[in-house]
Order: sequence, then C-alpha cells, then structure tokens
Amino acid sequence: MAEENDEQRLRAVIDTALQRGEQQLPPEPRLAELVEVSRGRLRTLLKRLEDEGTIWRHVGKGTFIGPRQIDPSSPEWFEGISLGDIMDARRLFEPQLAAQAAIAARPADIASLERCLEELAEAPSYMHWKRLDERLHRLIAEATHNSLLLLLYDTLRNQGRAGLDLRLNAVFGSDSAPLETDRQHAAIVAAIKNGDPDGAEQEMRQHLNHVRARLFGLR
Repeated sequence: MAEENDEQRLRAVIDTALQRGEQQLPPEPRLAELVEVSRGRLRTLLKRLEDEGTIWRHVGKGTFIGPRQIDPSSPEWFEGISLGDIMDARRLFEPQLAAQAAIAARPADIASLERCLEELAEAPSYMHWKRLDERLHRLIAEATHNSLLLLLYDTLRNQGRAGLDLRLNAVFGSDSAPLETDRQHAAIVAAIKNGDPDGAEQEMRQHLNHVRARLFGLR
C-alpha cells in the first residue's frame, strides 16, 4: 500500500506540472521532497514510469514528461538511419508537401519555381544542376507557407546529406543535367501552378520513386 501511495504522489506531481503547462519535472532533490520519498526510492519510481513511457530522462538535463523525444543533433539518433530510410521518408513526406504547395502557393512562389526550372534546364554541369535541384525541392516546401513543415523538411534533408550526395554523384554524376528528372520537375511545378494538389502529390511521388529506383535499383 505504501508503494502505491508513493507512486500516486509522483503521478500527482506530474499531473500538476502538466496543468501548469510544464514539460520538465523539478530536479531529483526537490522532486523527492514533493513526493515525500528518499532519492533512492524516487529513482525506482522514475524508472518504472520511464519504462511505461510516462516520463523520460536525459542525463545532465533532467526528467521530462511524456515519451522520449528525438534530438536531431544527437549522433545516437541518426547513426542507424540508412540512405534507403531517408529516401523512403522523402517518398512519404514530400508528395504531401507538393500537395500543400498546390493549395497555398502564391504568384511569387510560382515565379520562383519556374525560374528555377529554367536554370535547371541550362545548368552547365551536374554539380550546378544538383544545387538547383535542392533549391527547387526547398522552394516547394517554402510554398506551403507552413513553418513547421519547412522545419521538418530541413531536418529530413539534412540527415545523411553527405552519404546521399556521394550516392547521387555516383549515379547521376556523368549527366550534365538529367533530362528525365527535369521533365518530372516540370510536371510537379505545373500541377502546383494549376492548383492541383492530387496531381502535384502524384507527380512528386513518381519523381521520388524514379530517383530511388536509380539510386538503389528498387521500386
């Protein structure tokens, strides 16, 4: 019964913190006082709640409410991510960005996209083309006019960028400008310009499927 009461008091402290809009619990000495337990007993309770996903602990930073959060800056997070994982995530995410861009894009966004297409068609080298390719995809993300979506896009694109660039260079590096990819880009931009979210989503998905198949020989 005493053990149940200890846990109930800890859960009550967590509930109170959430009601105040707080996501982090007090340091262990203060938390032990609030729960009226020793620090050793508190650690046992915290371990139990962490195992069930009620809290998570970060060494040196403290105890946080809710399931463990991903820290994109931590090497532990992206060490296990393969290039295939990145492309799979892009195939799921970027078609939705293109659809949203078709809904939210403004005339200035369309003008920027079309100007980028023109520069892609005239790119003198693959390296120049690749920089423009990256710009086009980010312009589509910007055209959603949703800061959170843009943050998610940048986070996804920045993970494993070096390894992905090496693979892209190995596959496409002999092309001055991949013409088939340029045609796919043009179809995506046309759908966005026409305010066709379904078309934009479909064209982006086909484009990324094509890129993935070229990179890894898979569909």
